[in-house]
Amino acid sequence: MMTDATKPAIGLSVGATTLAAVTSDRSVTRKPVIALPGVTISDFVDRVGDPVGIVASDGSMHSAEDLLADALRGLAYEATAGRPLPTAAACAYPAHWAPAAVEALRRALRRLPEWSAGELLMMPDAAAAATALQADPGLPTRGVIALCDVGGSGTTLTLLDAAAGYRPIDAPLRYLDFSGDLVDQAVLAHVVGELSVGGTLDITGTSAIGSLTRLRSDCRVGKERLSTASVTAIPADLPGFTGDVRLTRTELDEVVRRPLADLTAAVIDLLSRTGVRPHELAAVATIGGVAATPVLTTALSEQLRVPVVTSPRPGLIPAIGAALRAARGPVDDSPTALAAASVVPVPVPSPLAPIADHAPLTGAALAWSQAPDVPDMLAPEPELVVPVRPQIDFEPEPGEAVDTRTPWYRRPLPVVAAALAVIAMAGAGTALALRSDGGAAAPANPMPSVTTTPAALPTVTAVAPPPSSPSPAQLQAPLEQPAPRTVVQAPVTQTQVVQAPPVTTEAPAPPPVTVTPPPVTETATVTAPPSQAPAAPPPIIPTIPPIPTIPGLPPFLQPKISG
Repeated sequence: MMTDATKPAIGLSVGATTLAAVTSDRSVTRKPVIALPGVTISDFVDRVGDPVGIVASDGSMHSAEDLLADALRGLAYEATAGRPLPTAAACAYPAHWAPAAVEALRRALRRLPEWSAGELLMMPDAAAAATALQADPGLPTRGVIALCDVGGSGTTLTLLDAAAGYRPIDAPLRYLDFSGDLVDQAVLAHVVGELSVGGTLDITGTSAIGSLTRLRSDCRVGKERLSTASVTAIPADLPGFTGDVRLTRTELDEVVRRPLADLTAAVIDLLSRTGVRPHELAAVATIGGVAATPVLTTALSEQLRVPVVTSPRPGLIPAIGAALRAARGPVDDSPTALAAASVVPVPVPSPLAPIADHAPLTGAALAWSQAPDVPDMLAPEPELVVPVRPQIDFEPEPGEAVDTRTPWYRRPLPVVAAALAVIAMAGAGTALALRSDGGAAAPANPMPSVTTTPAALPTVTAVAPPPSSPSPAQLQAPLEQPAPRTVVQAPVTQTQVVQAPPVTTEAPAPPPVTVTPPPVTETATVTAPPSQAPAAPPPIIPTIPPIPTIPGLPPFLQPKISG
């Protein structure tokens, strides 16, 4: 709670393309331009802290921080209508600035007599914006707030912890692919494209440079008007065309839709890299001049599914927060309560508050007044506050309960048992088959082979195991020729009996060949002299089961059992 509710204060904010000053009853915005006698200097905000000075057109050297300090002092006198400045003052600087740039601006401001006593408070614009948004319209007190400062030269993304006094969670992220300047260029390209359809527009000559510069400025003004209006007219004076170009809010939305999608993706990526889960994001706060565009609020709300907090004049939010913080004093650092606008000592400027364009200035602000007095914003118009899309929660429809039990065929125990049963049955079947085949293959009483010889010649049959391994030629003879083969040797005829593997052979009808089931003994018949007596048959020795033949192999490659 403030002890002095009537304490006057002034808040200043620094932007790359806009400077702002706010008091209890006045707000002023200007471009960062300094007009010195005979020379005008601009684009010095981003050079603050650079040890290399800025060279003016007349050859004079100036430091960027001194130029910015002079511009802020002139803007402050303009906000107070030339009256002495309040002792309570605060300046909000860009949150992405390096510490060297902040210290350089602090020293430059303290060199001015108005703030030489050191009472000027320096604070990042993210903290100032959180202070202002707490007062109006209010911020959540828990969760994470994603602050999007969409300025003229880029967008700064900062994550704030609401429960910790809206302190930054991590360093701010500077995103340069979405800014007010880029939107102005996109609108300019759209307008030029519409004018080029007729084929009479000529922008290739050097004479069109000045016309395009003016048209770009008019496109920026038209873009700002579309924040509250649905259609506007942009004056164009180009070689080959002079008139107004109609621009609607729908066309503006289409122009910025793709860059906005990339910006939303950058916010989501920042949340992921910082470790913030989606349900921890409580709201998105938007500040900066481009934040007044309704499509920005709609896109962020649709993609992030959280409320978007802003104000009718988002470009003044950092300056308002700086004024509120200065009014509390250097000791009172208590956070502002949620939506406690009734206890704020400095009233928030009304959307219809007049912007001072011509006010009596002191001698210290004469350099500022020499610049072309082109207001950054048009005359105040009744503003339409676009309501933020409410948070929408989707609940799944009740459905039938899903049985999450694992099916029996996916359980390991039944599957293993079934596999073992199959293996056991296969083994039993194999054993039975082998036993049946063995009984059929081995006869109970193997009989010796019988050989029938022709009546013309007496024959002697001798069955004996071969004394040595027969040659391949001898093995081929009984298999290739089914008829008995007579081998005549002089002077002695020898009889060889070869025991072949059990092979079932179907012999032609004429040859007298006897085929017996395995084991089979084939005898070769030879012609012996009449004087030789038949040899006694050898004893019958049980043989092991024969090796079956392999279909498709030649006879001499068939496996055999040596005697």
